[in-house]
Amino acid sequence: MTIVLVLGILFASLYLLGLGVYPPVDFLVYRYASVASWPGEDVYARNLFGELLPSEGLPFVYTPFSAALLSVTSLLPAQTSFVLWTTGCVATLAFIIGVCLPRSLPRRRTIWLTLLLLGCCTTIVAQHLVWGQINLFLAGLCLADFVRHTNGRWSRFVPKGVLIGIAAGIKLTPAIFIPYLLITRQWRMAVSAVAGFAGTVIIGGILFPAMSVTYWFSDVWQLSSKVDLGTQFASAGNNSIQGAAAAIGHWAVSPSKVIVIVVAVLGLFAGAKIFRAGQMLAAVLAVGMTASLVSPVSWLHHWVYLIPTLVVLWFLGRKPTRVFVAAAALVLLIHGTDLGEHMLQNGPTLLAPLGILLRESLLLISVSTIGLFLALRSRPSPPAAAILDHRPVEGIPART
Repeated sequence: MTIVLVLGILFASLYLLGLGVYPPVDFLVYRYASVASWPGEDVYARNLFGELLPSEGLPFVYTPFSAALLSVTSLLPAQTSFVLWTTGCVATLAFIIGVCLPRSLPRRRTIWLTLLLLGCCTTIVAQHLVWGQINLFLAGLCLADFVRHTNGRWSRFVPKGVLIGIAAGIKLTPAIFIPYLLITRQWRMAVSAVAGFAGTVIIGGILFPAMSVTYWFSDVWQLSSKVDLGTQFASAGNNSIQGAAAAIGHWAVSPSKVIVIVVAVLGLFAGAKIFRAGQMLAAVLAVGMTASLVSPVSWLHHWVYLIPTLVVLWFLGRKPTRVFVAAAALVLLIHGTDLGEHMLQNGPTLLAPLGILLRESLLLISVSTIGLFLALRSRPSPPAAAILDHRPVEGIPART
């Protein structure tokens, strides 16, 4: 816990000490939106403005329920809240990595802390912490729901699936797990997830009725146009399929939507196939990465499922797979997307193919990892590993 606290304060201090290049604008948007919502202001009607936000303001694109929940960011002074938020993000990353490590792994704690430090240095998590994003918390909720005991103490009060529904009620992306649960016939979790999501919609409607009407009947259909910040849709920061298509040319965006539908279907059924082979966690991670692939806008800090995916693949695969994992991790550590963009803008033409690969590296690595999960789905797990859950799971028999 000490290392988590130290890392959280360290990354938060990049802002507090003025060493960071950018202020944590996403965290500030959460804070300003929650404060503005309670007096009755419609935070979806216009951009939000406040100290340290850009002069043109920034939009709030989360649900009315999240506006209420994010009030926790405004209970304390901004600097204190940001330190606590960042520390919570690091702690959640520690939990996510811990879920993926075999329990019988020698020097497990040392490896755990090393991976935590390396994870914080990747382009995904570094940007997540700098901007003050929420995606690690959402991934943590979903993974906690999938890995906990069906008959555990907490499951008696909060059935499995509810946390997934709550995560989707904060930000819509985790809702991809609901069709996955239906395809894999995890009926009780699916029903609980839908109930959890519906509960957040109802709570948001009760607390902010006007905002809820605006969001669910108007803004929810225009989220991508708000999230892309006007000129950033085709930038290296958006590694989604549609973002890569936009980088080719505006003409490629419309055809890419067909590809998105195909990839969404293939990703869900790939997850189901991996699940039926007994690899529960690998299946969940494959679906989580599919969400980033098919979302219109997937900023670098959205790809949080890629970190645990590489950890799982390392312990699941043999030498060729581990070489791939090491190479992928290196790309994340050297901030390959930015490097690729720099090579394309300023490098010699000879390096353009490498620049393209690096620029779209998150997309390419994610597709590759899903393929590897499929190829390795029949491989037995390491002894006492968390990556292949040995507990009975709804939809597949217990492993013996």
